[in-house]
Amino acid sequence: MPSPARPLVIPGTLPLVLVAPHGGRRDPVRRPWSAGGVRVNDLHTASLTAALAATTGAAALINEREDRNDVDLNRIGEAAARAPWFLERLGELLDAAIARHGRATLFTIHGWNVIQPAVDLGVGCRTSPGSLAVGPGAAVSPAFATTALPALVDACVARGIAATVGARYPARHRENLIQLFTPRHQGDPRPLVRGLAARAPYVDAVQLELGIPLRWSGRWRDVLVDACVGVLPLLVTPPAEAAAPPAGIGAPAAGASPAALRVEFTSSRLCGLVGLEADRGRLLLFLPEGGLVLFTGERTTEPPGRVGGLDVAARSGGGLGVRFRGPLLRFPDTTPFLDLERGLADASLVDAEVRLDFTPDASETFGAVSGQARLEAEVVEIDGPGFAETAVPSEPWPRLRAALRLSERERLLLTLGLGDGAARGVLHRGAERVAVVAAHAALGRPEAPLDHLGLDVDLADGTSLRIVAAAVHRLPVVRVRGATATRVEFAACRLEGEAVPAGWCEVGGL
Repeated sequence: MPSPARPLVIPGTLPLVLVAPHGGRRDPVRRPWSAGGVRVNDLHTASLTAALAATTGAAALINEREDRNDVDLNRIGEAAARAPWFLERLGELLDAAIARHGRATLFTIHGWNVIQPAVDLGVGCRTSPGSLAVGPGAAVSPAFATTALPALVDACVARGIAATVGARYPARHRENLIQLFTPRHQGDPRPLVRGLAARAPYVDAVQLELGIPLRWSGRWRDVLVDACVGVLPLLVTPPAEAAAPPAGIGAPAAGASPAALRVEFTSSRLCGLVGLEADRGRLLLFLPEGGLVLFTGERTTEPPGRVGGLDVAARSGGGLGVRFRGPLLRFPDTTPFLDLERGLADASLVDAEVRLDFTPDASETFGAVSGQARLEAEVVEIDGPGFAETAVPSEPWPRLRAALRLSERERLLLTLGLGDGAARGVLHRGAERVAVVAAHAALGRPEAPLDHLGLDVDLADGTSLRIVAAAVHRLPVVRVRGATATRVEFAACRLEGEAVPAGWCEVGGL
């Protein structure tokens, strides 16, 4: 393995030191994402950190090129053994700040791959929901925790950024770089680690996990920089004494979380899906000209039924209303999740507003979706068949799932186990429901199984169906759990002889 490239070092005049340990980029040809076990570099954290340093006068230590899969500079053991010069440079920047100002504030800048303006601030330990009182195991002093930290949270919230403290990424793993500034590594046998830990009484260290809109160049990055500048005096010179811990900081709104739900729709111009769970949500739209736009988010301080800019509410008669306002990530093709880092590198932010209303028919799960999507200045009307589930089943892989509008009267919902052949589903004929008793699927080539789909379905009333469908828009996804990767394909599909998609299918685990 070649020696890692030295990081960019920016001297500063303030007692503020910024570190971007994961700003490098992986070579996707050398190490394919689909192999599993690959960690995504925190894209755009290097340029963001440089911009923040230039605006504030902070010092900075920035990894611009090196892959975190070769050496993870946010892991104390890896850095000490394989990149000691990184820790040496960090110590030099801290020493310069402490010598000049008597103390230092350290921010490590990381990426949180949610498409929402959100930041989670880690201080090296768990904090109680709604409280910023910290104990001796924190990487910040009680004074910093109860003055500078809530000021930064308030500045972010006032500008439309969701801000929490340790809700998702508390930075409390023993190997996290922030842990150098807790009592944890005092007396460490490694001189370089022990030396940095000895500076802990003079350093308040915070990890910033930043959502995609805050890192990509544009309006939301500027908003984040403005928030930091607005509270800069407190960040660099917090009061010597702690204030009373503020209440309600970063605490999720009370209330019962809705059951998981999914809405799928097709139309002549836009096809899309919406998913909502207790703690996360997503909105995906296939674009008429190709590619897709996407929102993914995690519930932070929002009330139940809302995640970031996505809001889903029940309507009378079993309907659903979906509203979204905020940034979406636009991808030039529909394959970004075969290699997540490469996909993110090619994506750009767009401002969007989406309004969808699902009205069920006699089947209660199928119906119609109408509304409108505004993507920057372009407005697209939506009017087509839809499908909604308010209790999404969890089925084992491998499987095929289809929700298709077959005709004006017939709708099919089918789940077929591709290992055991077990079929479950129902055909809706108006208000009549006929159970599926057996099914067989003929799939297309392995790399695009829904390019051609043949279904033979046997029903409880003795009749059968022969369905031929093909993908109009494909979304292949590699889901990685540890060293295991599972490929799943979602697609908006049309029936043979028709031009407009009739519904969604998914297949995976083959």
